[in-house]
Amino acid sequence: MGILSDPEIYACLNSQSRVSGVGPWGGFAYDLDLSVPYITCAIHAGHRVRDELLPLMSISDMERLTEEDAATDWIISDCPSTIWGLDSRAEYDLNRPIDLALPLTPERFWGMQVYGSPPTEAMQQRSLEKYSAFYRFVATVIQILLDRFGACVIYDIHSYNGWRQVENGHHLPPVFNLGTRSINHARWEKPVLTWLTCLSRIRIPDVFTTVAENEVFGGEGAFCHKLTSWGPNILVLSTEILKMYMDENSGALHDVRTDILKKTLGEAIVEHGSAFRKSFCR
Repeated sequence: MGILSDPEIYACLNSQSRVSGVGPWGGFAYDLDLSVPYITCAIHAGHRVRDELLPLMSISDMERLTEEDAATDWIISDCPSTIWGLDSRAEYDLNRPIDLALPLTPERFWGMQVYGSPPTEAMQQRSLEKYSAFYRFVATVIQILLDRFGACVIYDIHSYNGWRQVENGHHLPPVFNLGTRSINHARWEKPVLTWLTCLSRIRIPDVFTTVAENEVFGGEGAFCHKLTSWGPNILVLSTEILKMYMDENSGALHDVRTDILKKTLGEAIVEHGSAFRKSFCR
């Protein structure tokens, strides 16, 4: 499957080295440094739901927040080149295939009934337009990076609820989990091992850093699948962060932990991205 980039977006972005803004349909934002062969993405950072959909929803604001990757937009903000979601995954989930992206049944949202009254076909179409606009934009940015550097790496940053993993039998869920089941491990063994090492060096106050590969998540979401299918020179590092930087029950952030995580993750990505450039880019 080739990259379906947008020629107009390509022409606009390719003439610049630094560009920021909000994407078509307003579902995501970006701050891109196109002089480096990597992007950090937080696709589930958003909490916003369109006004026309909110009255139809039966889940609470807090229930939505629990399933979103709260503050991951802030956590990646020290990285040189970023894209982050503005809309809640309770509206559409960018990490599911497009035919499953709308949470119209409980099976698509951890057993919870998102809608008391289903959205109309027109409402659903508007959400799917935002989904498609995101992937057109990401495809175009990646095409630019491939044309400039020959290869690129996407840091796919998520966060997860520790209590759920404990309930599932993982008594000590890792602080960082790298999912690699959707990538060519033989080709990317060196940058995978280097990224695991970079993560292991991160230090958060009162947190013992643990790093795992495919322990609680395997990196098998649609985002990694789709981007990886676009070509052999695209590496996606699907990285889950335990929500040790917040109170999972109230949603309140631990400011010190969040700020240090932001700084150290940004440093780790610059270190890893620089090494990737030397080894895999022209």
